[in-house]
Amino acid sequence: MPQTMQIAKVWVDNTHVYAETTDGLRASYAFSDWTRSAYATDEQRRDFYLSCSGIHWPQIVEDLSFEGMFLDNHLIDSATATVSLYK
Repeated sequence: MPQTMQIAKVWVDNTHVYAETTDGLRASYAFSDWTRSAYATDEQRRDFYLSCSGIHWPQIVEDLSFEGMFLDNHLIDSATATVSLYK
């Protein structure tokens, strides 16, 4: 049975977006890895909202799933874990 990890915290700085699970596992993604976010202002990067499955930036029309973020950081295996927002 897949393990479900829950996101407790999401934040950004000048270069990355970060997410941390309720058990302390932390993943990050560089804004420079996406064309839209690479050229976005700090204000646009800070203007995000969360859904159960990910992070969304309406001003730059960009989305990042929690699972994709943790998969890209080699912190989970798609066959054994899912990641969602803690409620």
